[in-house]
Amino acid sequence: MREITRIKLPDGCTADFALRVTGDECEPYIPRGGAAYIEVGAEMGIGDVGLFLAGREAVIRQYCEDWAGNALLLALNRRRSELDVVVPASEKVFYFGKVQLKEAVPLPTA
Repeated sequence: MREITRIKLPDGCTADFALRVTGDECEPYIPRGGAAYIEVGAEMGIGDVGLFLAGREAVIRQYCEDWAGNALLLALNRRRSELDVVVPASEKVFYFGKVQLKEAVPLPTA
């Protein structure tokens, strides 16, 4: 059985829970081994970063939409763009909450 480690929320943090980031797809905004603070039920808009369900795993990605209404879940580390997820407009996007960050993540340019 995997050991569960409790992550203490910092004073003044309004997040509902935190997760440890194991990969580099969130760098430089959340380093590998850093904590992501998740606010459940927060409104998600274009450019916001959230915790999403992609297939059978939870992923932290930036939310965007294309001209056809497909949801684009973009890795924050653009060198890891192969980890981007496209959710067709005909399917629902499932998310757990919005990630609280110290700074806004700019949308990638074409």
